Amino acid sequence: MFIAVAGEVYRIIARVENGAWIISYENPCSPYFVSEQDLEEYPRIEPPQEYLKYIDKQTNPTSGQQKRFEMIEELMEEEIYIMDKQARNRKIKEIADREGTTVKRIQKLYFRQLAGRSLVEERKLPEKPETQEQKNFRWAIDTFYYSAKKMSLRSVYDMLLLARYTDTDGHLMIERPSWHCFRHYFYEGGYHAKSRNTIARNGLTDYQRNKRPLFGSAMSWRNKIGAYQMDATQADIYLVSRLDKSAVIGRPNIYMAVDTVTQLITGIYVGLDAGEQAVISCLANAAMDKMEFCAQYGIEITQDEWPNTGLPGEIITDKGKEFIGNRMNELAMKYGIEFEALPPFRPDGKSLVEKSFDLMQQKYKPILRGKGIIEEDSQERWAVDYRSQAMLTLEDFTKVIVHCVLYLNSCRIIENPQVGDATPTAAGLWRWYEDENKSMIIPVSSEQLYQFGLPRKSATLSRKGIGNHGLWYTGLKYKSLLERKKVGDTIQIAYDPNDVSQIYLIDGMEYIPFELANYCRKYMGATQAEYQIAKDKHRISKKELERMDTEGRIKVLQNIQVIINETECVDKGKIDGDMIQNNRKRELI
Repeated sequence: MFIAVAGEVYRIIARVENGAWIISYENPCSPYFVSEQDLEEYPRIEPPQEYLKYIDKQTNPTSGQQKRFEMIEELMEEEIYIMDKQARNRKIKEIADREGTTVKRIQKLYFRQLAGRSLVEERKLPEKPETQEQKNFRWAIDTFYYSAKKMSLRSVYDMLLLARYTDTDGHLMIERPSWHCFRHYFYEGGYHAKSRNTIARNGLTDYQRNKRPLFGSAMSWRNKIGAYQMDATQADIYLVSRLDKSAVIGRPNIYMAVDTVTQLITGIYVGLDAGEQAVISCLANAAMDKMEFCAQYGIEITQDEWPNTGLPGEIITDKGKEFIGNRMNELAMKYGIEFEALPPFRPDGKSLVEKSFDLMQQKYKPILRGKGIIEEDSQERWAVDYRSQAMLTLEDFTKVIVHCVLYLNSCRIIENPQVGDATPTAAGLWRWYEDENKSMIIPVSSEQLYQFGLPRKSATLSRKGIGNHGLWYTGLKYKSLLERKKVGDTIQIAYDPNDVSQIYLIDGMEYIPFELANYCRKYMGATQAEYQIAKDKHRISKKELERMDTEGRIKVLQNIQVIINETECVDKGKIDGDMIQNNRKRELI
């Protein structure tokens, strides 16, 4: 049996009660022991072709092979020489003294036999030397075909003739290779099928992503649930504000965590935020009870439809800054999460989460066309302005995503599952691994994780409450808070950009919630972006009202001035109270 250890091929040569002894196949040297637990982590691989050829030749060994095997036959008869280095060295020295050879030679033959390598190095016949014409062909292919200019084979042939088969006057030589001869050399030599072809013409990234050989399956990469592949994408749809359906709020971001072994979508985040905060929100969703989460959107499910809770033991992602920031490092240290950072611009390394994005969009895009979905012609001239078609709110779109996730988790059939008696769905495979105790999941309170992941800022205490972005928050504990602190003191708060309904006062290790004040409750459930849109609209409306008020005051003054100008002041002489009363009576008649 062969296994892969850190990219190197090893052969298992002896099984014992608590593990196995293995030896390098590629560089045979002293065997070493691995535990049963470590052995399970290493992927099994097919025997190398060279090993299979060697096994076939053992039925009729050459005299040289037979002679060398007889020299180490005593070592091969006892397994003790595999495990006991001192006994092995004593026996090797004894054989070397008896055979009149060196210890190093006997040791090399023994290790090669254990690894399954031939004891006699096969001599390669010298290759037939290339003709000058073939050298010219190879030069032209290396220079012009394996190039980012992406010349056609016919153009490469023309460049060959220009460079090597023209005289000083620029005329073609009579003795020159034909096009058919050059093409035959190209295809006969397999130059069209070599990996260098794709790498040189399209780049290494394209080869690694689309052309490199694929062995095994992504699901066999790990053998326990709890290794999550994480990534993010921007949805191809425009959304509108919940508070004002005429206000377009742009495209939402989708963050997703997918279990490597089962393909279960374990956590999602749909919102306008991006970065480290969104990653933590996605992990908080993965940790929480999904029945509770779906109930927030009026969707009733059973535990079996979306069964996972808790944090992953390992996160597999690229080197995006949102996955390797300070808060993520703090989270990893607090809960003991391991990270595997893949090279950037290599989506094939986390293919399960990339495919999940693709499958999800295949579900909702056709039915949402004409409702804000961005089509492929969006950048073309005279294309429809898809922003004008937007009609779904962030909450509506989140419901759509949740339904897609439920289908992919509990209804989509997974072909060739790695376990036999499990239901061939992502949720079914997850339950099977849980029952078998093959899990790296870290139990954690989803509420604590949610609070930990919220962004933080400083705020100032006021008689109106705690202010945050123009909104005020109070609660039953606010009075007791003012007894401990005074108005004007600075405090630390945590807030959710996706829901302005409440904030948390950070008091040591405790998070104390405070609700929106009564005169701000019209923004309950709104995101920070939606509130800002409503606030801007209110500001514009307020400016218009202020303008009307100012114009009204000016108009009053103008009218009063007109009246004053039309009146005349007459000399009234001496005036007493009786005269005023008589004048008043006459005025009433």
